Order: sequence, then C-alpha cells, then structure tokens
Amino acid sequence: MKPLRGITTISLVVILFILPANIRFGFSQALVDLRALDGFSARGTLLERRWEEQFLAVPSAASARKHLRRLTLEPHVAGTKEDYATAIYVRDQLRSYGLTAELKEYQVWLNYPNSPGIVELIAPRRERLAVREAIVSADPTSSNPGITPLFNGYSPSGDVTAPLVYANYGLPGDYDELKKAGVDVKGKIVIVRYGNSFRGVKAKVAEDQGATGCIIYSDPADDGYMQGDVYPKGPWRPVASGQRGSVQYLFNYPGDPLTPGKPSIPGVPRLKVEDATDLTRIPVQPIAYDVARKLIAPLQGPVRPRGFQGGLPFAYHVGGTDDVKVHLKTDMDYQTRTIWDVVARIDGSQDKDRWVIMGNHRDAWVFGAVDPNSGTSAMLEAARGFGQLLKQGWKPKRTIILCSWDAEEYGLIGSTEWAEEYADELQEKAVAYLNVDVAVSGANFSASAVPSLWKLIRSVARDVKDPKTGKSVYQQWQDRARDQRPEAEQGLTAEARIGALGSGSDFTPFLQHLGVASTDMGFGGDYGVYHSAYDSFYWMAHFGDPTFGYHVAAAQLWGTMAMRLADAEGLPFDYTDYAYQIREFFNEAVRFAKRRNLESSFDEKTMYAAVDDFLKEAVRVESNRQTAIAQVANSENESKLKSINHALATAERALIDARGLRGRTWYKHEIYAPGIYTGYAAQPLTDFQQALDDRNTTNAKDSLERVVEAIKRATSVLRQAHD
Repeated sequence: MKPLRGITTISLVVILFILPANIRFGFSQALVDLRALDGFSARGTLLERRWEEQFLAVPSAASARKHLRRLTLEPHVAGTKEDYATAIYVRDQLRSYGLTAELKEYQVWLNYPNSPGIVELIAPRRERLAVREAIVSADPTSSNPGITPLFNGYSPSGDVTAPLVYANYGLPGDYDELKKAGVDVKGKIVIVRYGNSFRGVKAKVAEDQGATGCIIYSDPADDGYMQGDVYPKGPWRPVASGQRGSVQYLFNYPGDPLTPGKPSIPGVPRLKVEDATDLTRIPVQPIAYDVARKLIAPLQGPVRPRGFQGGLPFAYHVGGTDDVKVHLKTDMDYQTRTIWDVVARIDGSQDKDRWVIMGNHRDAWVFGAVDPNSGTSAMLEAARGFGQLLKQGWKPKRTIILCSWDAEEYGLIGSTEWAEEYADELQEKAVAYLNVDVAVSGANFSASAVPSLWKLIRSVARDVKDPKTGKSVYQQWQDRARDQRPEAEQGLTAEARIGALGSGSDFTPFLQHLGVASTDMGFGGDYGVYHSAYDSFYWMAHFGDPTFGYHVAAAQLWGTMAMRLADAEGLPFDYTDYAYQIREFFNEAVRFAKRRNLESSFDEKTMYAAVDDFLKEAVRVESNRQTAIAQVANSENESKLKSINHALATAERALIDARGLRGRTWYKHEIYAPGIYTGYAAQPLTDFQQALDDRNTTNAKDSLERVVEAIKRATSVLRQAHD
C-alpha cells in the first residue's frame, strides 16, 4: 500500500479543516486507505476519494434491474418506433438525474426484411426450412410478435438456387482446404458456421470466391450443447436459435455505407449504393443449427478436412455436388431511416473544453438484455451517481459527455456519424473515450485499451468490490488470470493482460479514425444467446447476473474511471507502457518475418530506435508529471502541468496517418486497427503485418516507414510538453 506523498498528521488535520462540510462527513472512513491516486496531489486525492466514496454508494441492483426490464420490454431494432422509445427513456432518465441530455438524429441507410428469407432444400428432397426462432415457454418475451425473422443487416435482396458447399468458418484458409479437396465454390451457395471472425468477413470471402449466396449458422460446438446446458436449462444456444447481425464490410469502413468519412446529415452528398465498398453483393441468411443439420447431413463429396468437423452428430462432408441443392432468397426493404443518439453532458468547472466521453449503444437485434442494454443500465446508474454528486456540490474539472449510440448493430453507425460530424472538436478536445458494450454476461472482468490507460484501469479495478467474492475486481481478475496460465507459468506474477482494441464496437471511430485514447471493458461469462430472441431479461435474471450485482460493479468501474480522468490534476496516462507494447508487437512481427525469410525487406534498427526515443520521452514526461502534481499549488507548475496534460491527451492523435491504411483509408491509426480477415480482433501494426502475411516486401518496407513516422510524431508531441 503506497502512502500519500508528503502527508503528515498535521497536514491531514489542516486539509480536513479546509474541506467543505459535506466532504468532511465520514472522513474517518477515508483514512482507512491513504493510497495516492495517480494524477492527483495529496489534497486532490483526499477530495477525490471522498467524492468517489459517495459515487460508489449510489448505483443499485434494484435500479439497474428496473432499467433493464424497461429497455427489454420490446424488440428495438435501430430506426424503429420501439428504438425511439428507448431513446426517449434514456434521455428522460438522464434529465431526471440533473444532466443536460438531448437527442441527436442521423438519416442512414438501413435494411429490414420485407418478408422472411427463404431457405429451401431442393434436393435430395424438397423442404422449406425455418428462418424463425422457436418460442421458449419459460421465457415470456420469446413469443413477442415484434421479433423479426432471422436476417442479416446489409444483406442485399437475392434469389439463387445452386448446389451447397460446407466451408467451415468461411475464412480464406478454409477455401484453400476445399480447393485441395477438389471442391470449387464458384456458382454455388456456401454454408459456413459462426466463429473465428466477424460475419461480414465470411460474406466477403464467399463473394470473392465466386459463391452466389451464403448461409451462416451457429454450430453446437461453438455456442450450443457442446459447451453446456442450453436455454432455458442453461445459458447456451438452443437448437432453434440463430444469430442475427450485420454483414457490412466493417474492415473497410463503419458507419452509414453511403457517407464514408462524413456525417449522415442534410446537405452531405451520398454515394450511390453500387459505389459503396462496404456492402456485400450476394444474399446472406442466418439459420439455427437444427435447420443447418438438414442441410449439412445429406452432403456428399469429400469428408471434411481437419478442423471442419462441428458438433452435429455425424461426419461432415463438404458437398459441392448436385446431390444437395438449395434455394436461397432474401427480400429486403432498404430505406434512409432516422436513428437517435442520446448525448448528455456535465460541463467542467476548470477545463470545459477537455472532454471525457463515455459511450454505449442502445439498439438491439431483438431485446438485447446482454448486448447492449446491460451496458445501458450501467450507464444510467453511473449517470445517477453523477447526478447525486452534482446535488452535493461536485463538479468535474473537465467535461464529461455520456452517449447512448443507435444503430451500432448495423455497423457502429450512431457513434461513427457523431464522431465524423464533430471530428475537428474531438481531435482538439477529447481526453479519452470509455466504451462499454456488453457490460455483463457473467462474473469475469476483462478489458481492452490503448496501453497509456492500462494503469488507470488497474487502479480503478482495485477500488471496486467484486460482488460475489468480496475481493476487489482487480484481485478477482488477477486470480482468474493466474489460474488460467499454463502450469509452467504458474509461479509468475505478471498482471492480467489487457487486450488490444480491434473493432466491432463504438470505440472504433474514436481511436482508429480520430486518434482518441480509448478503453472497452465488461464482465463476461457463459453466453450462448448472442443476437438471438433469447438475449432477454429472463436470460439475464437466471444466468447472466441474477442479483444484478455486476451491473452495479460495471457502473462503479465506468463512472470512477471517468471521474479520475475528469478530476485529475495530471492526466493519468503512462506512455511507457505504450512504448513497451509497441516493441513487443514489433518483436512478434520480426519473429514472424524471420520464419518467412522476409527480415531483409525492412529496417529493424530504425524502428527500434524510434521506439527507444519514444520510451525515453515517455519516461521523461512521466517524471515531470509527477513533479508538477506534487507542486501543483505553485502557479508556475500549474502552467507546466497544463502543457503536460495537453501532450498526454493528444499524443495518441500523432499515431494517426492522414493518408489512411492501405486500401482502407477510413482507418488511420498506425498501431491499432482490425485486420482484413481478423474480424473484431486487432491486428497491431496493421499494414506492416498484412504485408508480411501477403509476403509483399515492398509494402512491408513502406508500411514500417509509416509506423516509424507515426512514432516519431508521438515522440515529438511528448517532447513539446517540456521544451
């Protein structure tokens, strides 16, 4: 336990005397833990801990439960009247807590099904197959007439009949295996299983391979009975459940397909649909695994290659012969439709033009109890906590903005359009973006973030209690990480890993388009009803979080993180972790390049030198930050601290390359972006790694030079803090 720097008994008494009465109340409890908070002076730590103590006491399980029940009463696909009703609910709740909150509208290109898709077995027999999920008698909302049939966002209308080929997960390597087996998918319909990548990747690869249509199903090996008991007995996907979702080519660009890089507001020119490069051209249809069984079981042709076998109780064959033919039809209603973000703000008292942004999406494919409204409930509880503090006289130093995004499920649309509309302001003013999508599907905490915010995440996790164990969230997180390490590593004391940010949620436009430092976090668990009608209040109350204690913990973590970023005298960023992480990424890439005999195609020394310089500057800034915080009462140091804070907040921007990534110019971050085939997962040093994957030595050299330039720009920003 680290004592407060420079605090004595006398200074504690003096500080206590000058604190406002409402802060002095209960002060003895605060003395139990005198750990200095990163970014805060001794006096600032005491003030912050007292405010945090009051904040942590506000979020409640009963209130979170009430929010979730209200938000999951009806299916609320983006752009529908039910979706609008949730926007009004969130706005009005925020206003009732004393926050300024408004709706922000965008007009975006969305599809709904005109009629249920048709998946029909033509041979060896004729049978029309189900594209709706079954009613589960135990779950009252599963019979709601507003539940859409299974469909994919951004699938085009199409009507094709062709032989069927089973292509495993539908990734490039799977098609390579089919070719080795003598199976060509050109002119055929492919059936692929969910998993290992984003569904839009599966549609894109199928299209590139010449398939005329794509059927996607959830295999029981991945999230069904092979994982455990299925719903309603357990949390896993039942036989008649499918996964909706967008097949937008998110790896090209997110947001409204017709306004890439620009907001979907009146006066902004729109692309013709045929010119949009993030839309698939072949019909795509999701189905449940009881339906998939009827399609895969009769397939002839070669027995599946290694890794193709799923969990259905027979040997999979890959098909491609005329023995099994399928009729696939999708009929879509595409229109420009209105969506509604909700944006609330708490203006800062000292630095109003520095923004700490919290975001979560609100739209769902059906009820969305886990995805996303566990996050919406947590946001509302955090906002309720802020409201209580405001009534007690608290005001953050920096502005806090809370955003409830719409149409995330179609392709991060609400967040992307807002970020594109306010791009200039965000690049000037944003401190950080704190994302929560799925706040709760279980009890296991995890986080992803840029490395400069790793220490902040761990610090906050130390100060929030895990509802089940009574330990801190941090300790529970560490214990689980230790237990999951290989036996040979059990003695190591390394901290639980914080992941890299890829895509698939609303941090994407902030980090990868604008260069705003970002985080994403939540509590996970056994969750097999993703994007189905069974992601419902009943599922959450029986499996995800029956006590709603983890909704409370999520609100506490999220709100406390925002408060520390908003209130710290010296922003709690640490770029030394960033430098070490970039070096680790590059070391991995070099090892990969050597295995492919490509190491002579690029200059390792220049990259390592750039990282070393970045590290030296990060260490220097950190030392100066600590000194300035300790002497914050000195007016000269206040000016220095302001300069350091500016550098810390904007160094991430320097990792943006205005030219964009190769062939994907919307993505501009040189360190973090999704790969073309990785789906939601990050592919660090993205273009450089892709060039190595492609064995393209010219691109590898050019891409690494761009990375080096970006690191040098970030180093220069940090250096300016004390030049």
